[in-house]
Amino acid sequence: MFLGKYGAIAGGLAIVACWPFATGQIAHSMYEREVDQRSTPEFTLEQQTYERGYLTSQAVTRVAFQGETKAMLAQSGLPVSYEIASEISHGVFGVSSSNTLVMTPELQAITQKAWPGNPTPIRLELDTLMTGASDYHLTVAPFSLSEASSNLTASELSLQGEIDRKGHVKATFSLPALAFNDDSGQQLKVDSVSGSGSGYLQDGLWIGEQSLSLEQAHFSDVSGQSLKLDNVELEIGNQLVASESTSSRQLNNTNQLTVGTMALPNNTQWRNLVVALDANHLDYSAMSQIALLSSQWQEGGAPVSMEAFDQALVQLLQSGLSIDLSPANLTVPEGDISVDMHVDVKESEPTGVFNLQQLVNQVSGDLDISVPNGVLTQSPWQAKIQDLTKAGFVTQTDKNIVLTAKIEGNQVVTSNGTAVPLVQFVMFMLM
Repeated sequence: MFLGKYGAIAGGLAIVACWPFATGQIAHSMYEREVDQRSTPEFTLEQQTYERGYLTSQAVTRVAFQGETKAMLAQSGLPVSYEIASEISHGVFGVSSSNTLVMTPELQAITQKAWPGNPTPIRLELDTLMTGASDYHLTVAPFSLSEASSNLTASELSLQGEIDRKGHVKATFSLPALAFNDDSGQQLKVDSVSGSGSGYLQDGLWIGEQSLSLEQAHFSDVSGQSLKLDNVELEIGNQLVASESTSSRQLNNTNQLTVGTMALPNNTQWRNLVVALDANHLDYSAMSQIALLSSQWQEGGAPVSMEAFDQALVQLLQSGLSIDLSPANLTVPEGDISVDMHVDVKESEPTGVFNLQQLVNQVSGDLDISVPNGVLTQSPWQAKIQDLTKAGFVTQTDKNIVLTAKIEGNQVVTSNGTAVPLVQFVMFMLM
């Protein structure tokens, strides 16, 4: 019993003692696998060196950017490839690494302008479990960069989160302050920027949720005119779902922007802006093809086939979709403005020719707009309101002007059944 008990303890200690060496081998395998798998159309990874030890290893990886990113870096006078030095520690449950940019003379000449005296302004801490999941924390040191007649300053940027072995990502970031100004008088000041996201990239489409918020933003131009925004939030989501009628996949897209207050150049204040725009039942194969073609066009490589782009767009429309703008609200000094719109494009049979008339015939929807009387006081709008009232589209109270309409194919229909051609109605509203 005694020998068995302490023999088991000794065996456990031996396993723990040997495990760093085992994880050292596994870490090397993980590293090589990640280098092979993480290359994308935007960048490639290449192992430069990997020196494995008992408790720690050192690696150097070369990152070479391609396509649009490469062109943008080159145009900005920045290197298009970088080396990352990694100090890798082997533990019982996994591996961790501290990663920094290798500061070449070329890169030092650039970074010392923004980070004088800081040899490692960008650092990535990475902890990888044996399951392949990783926790990461990226920090970019505060900087102040002055060139010619302009200056850009920023506080420390922090990005952290986790990524699993399937590439599903969770992330949060924060940037307490950002400011720009130049000698002409232009200024930008942003306070307390933060964001989060979770999801994965598939066929060029981001599947998941993302959010961005900022406490305050202040813009001013050369004439001294300024715009101030408070409490801004943006939420974006893409959800992959199965079609109810077919075996195909669909994408549901949601977007919502909210702004607490907007102080305009003329000392007017708008409040409580909320705009929610959803696009549902989007054909997934068409959307992924559009994303692929758009990426190729942005990279500036092989010429993009406009015929292929048109075919993908036609497929998207023929597969049917719905668009909702609801709510869309804003409080102005005269009162509350609200817009609610719902549009359906019915699924249609694929044909050799698809034109605008076919699309219009598949459209149906509802439109409701409410505007305070004091907003539409100028003569062009007063005349339009009278015409719309006579046609049955508009009703007016002592506070608001309300427009209500239904879209039925190529016609817009009032509540009393009066129909007007859709194109004519749109042209009347825009002119």
